[in-house]
Amino acid sequence: MTPSDTDLIAIESAAVEFAQGAGDLLAGYFGRVISVEYKDKAQQDPVTAADKETQAYLERRIAERFPTHGILGEEDDASADGDKPAADFLWVLDPLDGTTNFMNGLPVYASSIGVLHRGIPVAGAVYIPWPSNSLTGDTGNGIVVHCRAGGGAFANGVPITVYQTDKLRGDRLVGLPGSFGASTRVGKGLKGQPLGQLRVTGSIAYELAMTAMGVLQFAVIGAPRMWDMLGGAIAVQEAGGTVMTRLPGRKQWHPMESLAPTWDDRPPTMAELRKWVAPLVAANPTLAPLIANNLRPRRRPVRRAMSSIKKAFAKA
Repeated sequence: MTPSDTDLIAIESAAVEFAQGAGDLLAGYFGRVISVEYKDKAQQDPVTAADKETQAYLERRIAERFPTHGILGEEDDASADGDKPAADFLWVLDPLDGTTNFMNGLPVYASSIGVLHRGIPVAGAVYIPWPSNSLTGDTGNGIVVHCRAGGGAFANGVPITVYQTDKLRGDRLVGLPGSFGASTRVGKGLKGQPLGQLRVTGSIAYELAMTAMGVLQFAVIGAPRMWDMLGGAIAVQEAGGTVMTRLPGRKQWHPMESLAPTWDDRPPTMAELRKWVAPLVAANPTLAPLIANNLRPRRRPVRRAMSSIKKAFAKA
């Protein structure tokens, strides 16, 4: 059953409230010395007290307001997922996207909330630090980019739209992964065109919010988890843009619709959704498919060598 607009309005309104509360919590931590743990041995994937407290806050508020809805958060204990099927309404949370920026005192981060209904994105709210007066006239420590399916996209209630252009412009900002040049080459449809002025922000949710607001001409996201991208991706769509993706097992890029296409036949488990990952290209409806369909992976030297050896043996 498709959720009613009344339901979606209530969810969007709550998401905005929760995202602003998360932003207020993070602003209180910003610039302070905070405890840090690492999820990896290389100490490149940090988690702080701010991440954990913000997620706990979001989970508590969602459970109070929507007790029958499910929650998938980045900082959850993955071992608790088990084989539990996902709820029809699922709130997907990244309490602090851009933790490394945050802990080093760089105010480029986000707190992202995305809501799925049976795998389909239906609402989002992304808090970002922002000089509010420049956009809304508000006085505060940031703004919330928010939306619901079919309702348009807004920043603190002010309508926003993706950057509109039929051709790539060299003087506009673009978001690309730091490894883009080494891992990706462009097809003939983009060769000779200026891609734009590269920015690597360190926060996927932030870059997607910037794309929805028209600050970035486009953003290419290499391998986001669901919590990284959901809130910002639906905002791009509702801001008049297109998000191209390539789900696992598919060779072709396609506009983002369901993140779990098999939901009606078999709802995914929480553990399966936690492992979700897929590349994205976000831009206006003209640029997004052009860019996505002209991205080619660079083969690694070993792969190229092995391919050459195989071809040589095939000809022998």
